[in-house]
Parts: sequence; C-alpha cells; structure tokens
Amino acid sequence: MNVLPDTKKPRPLSCYKEGVSVRVISLQGGRCFCSRLLSMGIIPGTIINVLRNCGRMTIRIRSSEYALGKEMANKILAIPICGCCD
Repeated sequence: MNVLPDTKKPRPLSCYKEGVSVRVISLQGGRCFCSRLLSMGIIPGTIINVLRNCGRMTIRIRSSEYALGKEMANKILAIPICGCCD
C-alpha cells in the first residue's frame, strides 16, 4: 500500500469533525479505489480540509470540493496537521 511514515496513529477520515485539516497517510483499498482517489488528488501527503461530516463527508483539497460516502472515507487513513485532535 501507499504509506507515509509518521509517529501519530492514523485514523479513518470519517473520524474527523468539521473544520479539521488532516494529512493523508495511507489508502486502504484496491487498485480501482486508489485510482479513483488519485484522480481527485488524494494521495499520501495530501492535506484535506473537512468541511462537513454528517454521514456523507464534504472535503476540500486545494481549491476543489468533493463529497465522499462513509465507506470511502473509512478507507482513507489520516492524521491531524495540528495538535487539536490528539
């Protein structure tokens, strides 16, 4: 899998609340899933801003916004880029 080393324990993207910025650490899916995320610009190292998390997530990557289902968000492991979510 694609993984970035880090000392914090990564959690699924679906665990983070609105307003939190996270860094993607790894993707836990097959080739098709990873290819779809790559087309959105979601790769290890990418910073994601969580805009909404109420079942379906709305996220911002750079200047683009995307909606992700809960299953998809559960397969993206990330860590917060600030110390607010430890």
